Amino acid sequence: SWKGRQIPVLWRPFHEFDGKWFWWGRGGEAGFIRLWRLMYERYTHLHGLNNLIWVLGFSDAPGDLKPWYPGDDVVDILGGDSYKGGAQGDLYRRCLEIAPEGMPICYHENGEIPSRAQMEEENAPWAWFMTWHTRWITSDEFNNHEKLHEVFHDDYFVKLHQVGDFITGK
Repeated sequence: SWKGRQIPVLWRPFHEFDGKWFWWGRGGEAGFIRLWRLMYERYTHLHGLNNLIWVLGFSDAPGDLKPWYPGDDVVDILGGDSYKGGAQGDLYRRCLEIAPEGMPICYHENGEIPSRAQMEEENAPWAWFMTWHTRWITSDEFNNHEKLHEVFHDDYFVKLHQVGDFITGK
């Protein structure tokens, strides 16, 4: 079975909870934290899913993120979503304030892909970015061919074929 193989899974439930536009965030901080911890407890201890990497995904909604944080014991990676363009340095710093030292901070959903220059200028060294689907990646409106070529040929970014070398330090 897949469970027996211990395949790590990036598990990002309840994204953009702090924006309060989904049911899981509408009850406020305490309700969200209770829900997150309940899911963690059931999945990890009741069902034995010890291969899940728990990824917390804030939105770029204004406000303090700290009251929404479920805790270091139930979060492995955190980050945010934004479709505003650029590297979103402010969102990165807001996440950095919460993350314990060494926790990866990721740009979970983006529209326009941030360039190396934008990430350096805004001091936002996201561990990864994930461009949302369809028009965000297939039209020239947000990520034209030149932009995609620039990013995916920049040595700053680790590509899929380099992941093994990146992990082993080669």
